[in-house]
Amino acid sequence: MLSWCNVGFAKDKAGHVYIKNDKHIILKERMFSLNDRTVAKAHCASLRKFAFQFFGDGVVFTAGRHTGKSASLVHCSNKNLILSPRSGGKLVWTNYDENHEFAQKGQEDKKFEKIEGYKKTCSALGFELGTDKFTDCTLKLFVADNKETTQIVQSSSGVQEMIIYDPDREHRINMKKWNDNLTGKCRFSDPKCW
Repeated sequence: MLSWCNVGFAKDKAGHVYIKNDKHIILKERMFSLNDRTVAKAHCASLRKFAFQFFGDGVVFTAGRHTGKSASLVHCSNKNLILSPRSGGKLVWTNYDENHEFAQKGQEDKKFEKIEGYKKTCSALGFELGTDKFTDCTLKLFVADNKETTQIVQSSSGVQEMIIYDPDREHRINMKKWNDNLTGKCRFSDPKCW
C-alpha cells in the first residue's frame, strides 16, 4: 500500500520508495530485490511506460529529510533506452517489450515527430500551411525518406497512385489474425481470416 504526499514523495510499507514522478522512481539503494523491481515496474506501468535501471545512476541526497542517503534511480520510458539519459551508463535491467502497446505508442510518436519535421522544412522553404503546395512538399519529403516502403504506380485511368507499405501495421494485423485463429474467433479454413 502506498501513501502519497503533495510533493511527489511516496513510501511503500517497508519505506523503500523515496520519490516518484512521471520520468522516474527513486528507491532505497540496496541489492535490487525482486520486490523493488516490481514496485518500479508498477509505477512505470501506471504511466504507460517501461522501467529501466542503469549503471551509474545512483543518487545521493544532499538536502531535505533524506540527506546523505543513497538511492537507486529507475527511469520510466516508452522508448527502448540502451544508455542512461542521465549518466550514459549501460543498462542493468528493463522490462521493455517491443511488442507491448506502450512500445507501439512510442513508435507511433516517432512517426509523428518525423512528419512534424517535414512540415517544418516545408514552412522554412516558404510554403504556406494548408495549401496544396505545402501538402505536396510534405508528401515528397515523406516519400524521399521512405523509398523502401513507398511505391508509385500508374492506375488504369492514367492517374499516378502512391502505395505506402507499413511493415509494423502489417505485423500487427497478421498477429491479430493469428491470435483470432488460436482463440477460436476465426477458423483457419475461413478465407477472410487470411
